[in-house]
Amino acid sequence: MVGRQKRSERTLERLVEAAAEQFTHHGFGQASLAGISRHAGLTKGALFFHFSTKDELADTVQEHAWGALERTLRELRSAEDSSLRVIVRATHALNRLLREDVFVRASVRITRERGGTEPKPLDFYTVWFGRLWKLLEEARTNGELRHTVTDASAQTLVTAAVSGTEALAWMGASEDEGEEWLDHLWDLALPMLVPEQRA
Repeated sequence: MVGRQKRSERTLERLVEAAAEQFTHHGFGQASLAGISRHAGLTKGALFFHFSTKDELADTVQEHAWGALERTLRELRSAEDSSLRVIVRATHALNRLLREDVFVRASVRITRERGGTEPKPLDFYTVWFGRLWKLLEEARTNGELRHTVTDASAQTLVTAAVSGTEALAWMGASEDEGEEWLDHLWDLALPMLVPEQRA
């Protein structure tokens, strides 16, 4: 019984990883359940034992990407006492994850292609921006943002950092190029965000 359960777990892992790779390379619309099961080296029967639709499979891929974000933010928060610095470091972490983590890459593409579905599925932007907005609220409470910087302005800047990082990754820029771009962005933006005595 234990051996059968372990085999089932391994099968599930293979399917979800194969789905993430297929969604990344072919997009949510073009990826097929037959192609995913073939890429995983499994039968369609094995796939349908775990997932009845492509949407269910995409949701599981999204959950894996969400897990990568949560782990990253936990690590950053344990190493930093500044919410604003956690945000900066989170954008650098995203730059790395978009190149190293197939679930994060797939999550972005799934989100773009399923954006109009109802009810709204768990998606890349909802999760990332939700966590970063909370960090901005904490930064405001901790006095890390100038009084003249509105919440909307701070959110706009973070949106630009995340969207720009994502765009560079899809354009084929290297991780080092993404790091350099982020360094320039934050070097320009941080002095305008933080109070003068913290600058």
